[in-house]
Amino acid sequence: MHIYGSPLSPFVARIILACKHKGLGYTIAMPEGGLKTPEYLALNPFGKIPTVKDGSTVLFESGVILPYLDDKYPKKKKVIPASPAAAGNAGLIARVCDLYVQEPALDLFRQVVGRAPKDKAAAKKALADMEAALDILNGYISPGPCATGKSFTIADCYVIPALLFATAVGPLFGLKDPLKGRPNVKKYWAAIKKHPAAKAHMTETQKIMKDRLKSL
Repeated sequence: MHIYGSPLSPFVARIILACKHKGLGYTIAMPEGGLKTPEYLALNPFGKIPTVKDGSTVLFESGVILPYLDDKYPKKKKVIPASPAAAGNAGLIARVCDLYVQEPALDLFRQVVGRAPKDKAAAKKALADMEAALDILNGYISPGPCATGKSFTIADCYVIPALLFATAVGPLFGLKDPLKGRPNVKKYWAAIKKHPAAKAHMTETQKIMKDRLKSL
């Protein structure tokens, strides 16, 4: 299986984390020539990442790819829980991180790396939105070892990259510890770093992010 994308992308990271947890082999690289070449647009007409090519199957959008991996490889560890209630809970946590924690964190990151203009008012709003979302996440997430309790799920695939960005950009905008006062999130973050799939990905991604920020 080939993943088109970069480990630094939180959208790509969700797929990497699922593959590592499930023990699936994969290669990963950005599309040759960029995202807007005719060859890549033939795979993903939106010209975005991630895109996965698994044999003759080509899929994009992490929300589509993750359930596909469970269905295609049923004998591997699942990321979507079997019971509707547990699956719903995992999906809810994933959605909170996707829309409300990660989005403002990415807005801040884009300002830092120059992909968005410096805007103090926009940064202040993004930081407030991120903090509010972290407060809400604290009421739903398990303190560990995984986001929904004992088992690694789709929730972790979303929470990990979202918190990686939140904890990286928060201090750059005056929020020294984005997890302070959010005990469940803080305990989860300490616990999930010990999970084999998370540890391997986080070590790689944090180095890429650190190098990226140092180069600015």
